[in-house]
Amino acid sequence: MLDHVLVEENIVHLGAFLYLAGFLCRDQLLLRGFIVAGDILYILYFYFAPASPLWGGIFWSAVFTLANLAMIGRILSDRSAYGMTEEDRRLHGLLDTLTPGEFRRLMRAGHWNRADGNVAITLEGQPLHRLAYVIDGTVTVEKAGHAFTITSPTFIGEVAFLIDRPASATVTLSAGARYVTWDMKRLRRALLRSPALRIGLGAAFNRDLAEKVARA
Repeated sequence: MLDHVLVEENIVHLGAFLYLAGFLCRDQLLLRGFIVAGDILYILYFYFAPASPLWGGIFWSAVFTLANLAMIGRILSDRSAYGMTEEDRRLHGLLDTLTPGEFRRLMRAGHWNRADGNVAITLEGQPLHRLAYVIDGTVTVEKAGHAFTITSPTFIGEVAFLIDRPASATVTLSAGARYVTWDMKRLRRALLRSPALRIGLGAAFNRDLAEKVARA
């Protein structure tokens, strides 16, 4: 009888220890994994320890377990590169401040394009309706009567997007250039829905601007 009581107490302590270990983890996957393990132990305790099972405790522990398993599935999905084309994988490699899941959310608002001829992406002083990222091709920038080229890959229009201003220069892509565009209104809505995406894209903007300053 004493051994039985000790086993029951040990189950409670072990479940609490797993909860504590989870709460001390910064990684969401480990946190939720420990919590699931703790909940399973509590389900066993609620079923076997009392004279009759505590169905209320079993029910809610099972609900918490299923909720955490669902979130573990979402976390694994967010970290997996499934569903990406070869071009998507290349672009994600360039925008590696985004997780694969954040990148997929970003690309839901984006469109791949190839320039059949010279294509003006922005016009100096004109409102900008699209953000662009050039993967391959020559990028010509004309500002205040001066023209120069910049190398790809690079964002086009990120400053106007960030401060909601007209384009500061006319940017033209050469024939054959490969690039992605995002409608600015749709992209802003996506960023409002996903703070993590906003932070990741902001980091990509900062790195791109730093590289442009370094090249200049």
